[in-house]
Amino acid sequence: MSQNYLNLIRDLQNQLEILQTAIASQADPAPAIAKDCLRSHCEIQKFFQAELVNTNLEITPQNLSLQVEIDKQLKMLGVDLTMLQTARSPATWQKRHQQACDRFILLNRYYEMH
Repeated sequence: MSQNYLNLIRDLQNQLEILQTAIASQADPAPAIAKDCLRSHCEIQKFFQAELVNTNLEITPQNLSLQVEIDKQLKMLGVDLTMLQTARSPATWQKRHQQACDRFILLNRYYEMH
């Protein structure tokens, strides 16, 4: 695996950690912050698509499998953040917030596999 690919994975992981911190710190409904997080998520997903999926770097079959899983989880995170943004009751917010936090934990596990 090339060093460039590993650097891109680290960049993606760092971007997600910043987003994770922003979301984890929101214990109460905050639609405006959720909207900002969703915007950040869109930028992260664009980075992932442009730099890791549509790359000329050589990728091993195992890393390709991880990319497919990361792509799926990033899309699901987008759904989680959209649902978080529209949550109005504290109970719904809490449920959606926990789903998003769990998704970050899963994504972190994928990065540990690289």
